[in-house]
Amino acid sequence: MTMKNLTNIQLNYKTKVFKLKDEFKISRISKKIVTVIEIRLAADSISGLGECIPYSRYNERLDDILIYLKKNKSKIEKKLSEKNLAKIPFLSLQNALTAALLDIQLKKDKINFIKRYQVKKKFTTAITIPIFDLKKTKQILQKFKNTKIIKIKLDQSEVIQKLSLIRAICPKSQIIIDANESWDRQFFKNNVKILEEFNILLIEQPFPRGKDHYLKNIKTKLKFCADETFHLKNKTINNDIKSYQCVNLKLDKFGTHEQIIKYIKTAKKLKKKILLGCMVSSSLSLYPALRYFKYCDYFDLDGAYFLKKDRACGIIYKNGTASLRPNFVWGKKKASKKRPFFNFKN
Repeated sequence: MTMKNLTNIQLNYKTKVFKLKDEFKISRISKKIVTVIEIRLAADSISGLGECIPYSRYNERLDDILIYLKKNKSKIEKKLSEKNLAKIPFLSLQNALTAALLDIQLKKDKINFIKRYQVKKKFTTAITIPIFDLKKTKQILQKFKNTKIIKIKLDQSEVIQKLSLIRAICPKSQIIIDANESWDRQFFKNNVKILEEFNILLIEQPFPRGKDHYLKNIKTKLKFCADETFHLKNKTINNDIKSYQCVNLKLDKFGTHEQIIKYIKTAKKLKKKILLGCMVSSSLSLYPALRYFKYCDYFDLDGAYFLKKDRACGIIYKNGTASLRPNFVWGKKKASKKRPFFNFKN
C-alpha cells in the first residue's frame, strides 16, 4: 500500500509500563517490567498508534528517545509530512512512527488490515522460555506439552540438561535455541554432536556479532539464525549473514518500511529463510509486524505472551498458536468517532 500525503500531522507520546508474569532473563539482561513509548499521531481527524521499544543492545535508550521527542517535536512532525523518517536517529522510533502512520492510512482508506496483507488470523508462533533453573524450567514445560515450537534462552549453563527436559516432556516440539551471543567456539565444538541428537529447528545467534565467521567451517546438520548480526547498523551485514540459513527480522532493528523491505530482499537474494521476531512488547508492536507475514517462513511473535496484562483485545496465545482479534485498537477498518488524541498527555 502506498502511503498517501497526510497534512498537519500532530505528534504526541507517553511512556507505558507493562508488568511481566515472571522474570524474563536472557544471557545479558533480566527484567520484570517492560517500558515502552506509546506514539500517537493525528492527521485529517484520524489518530494512529505505534509502540516504541528502545533496546540497549543496539544503543537505544528510553531516556534518550524521550529527550529527542521533547526537543524535536515540530521537526519530527515535519519529517512525517515529508516522509523522511529515515533521518530520525533511533530505529525503534522510526518503526513506531511508521506503524502509527500506517494505522491512520488504513483507517482513512477503510482497508481491512488482515486481508490487505494476507495475514492468517491464527498461526503457529514460537513460545519462549527464559533462563530459569532446572526445577523451574521443568515446571514451565508442563504447560508446553502441545506447543509446536519451543524457543529456549540458553547461555552455556545446563544446555544439554534443559534440552533433555524438553525432549522428555514435549517430545513432539521443535526447538529454537537462542543463545543471545553467549556461546564460545570451544563450547560449541565440544557439544555439537550432542546437540544434533535433539529436534532443533534453529540455533539463534550462538556467537557474538563479529564472530559470525566461526560458523564457516562447522560441519553440522544444525541450522543457524542471525539476530543481533542482522541489524541495519551492521555495516558488514551482507557478508556476515552468509554463514546463516535464517535471519530474525525484528522491525525495531530496521526502522522504516523501505528499510525493512530492502533487507527482506537482501535475505531472499542470499536464499535465507526469515523468522519474523519481536521484543517483549504489547500487541501494539506485533500487529504492525504482521504486514510482512507473507515474506516469512517462521514466526516468533510471543512478545505479549509474557505480560500480566496486554492491551485490550490483544493476541490470544494457546499451545503455541497466536490468534488475532479484529477489534484490536490498531489497524481497524473504520476510524473511531472518538478523538482520544486530544486528551493524550505526555
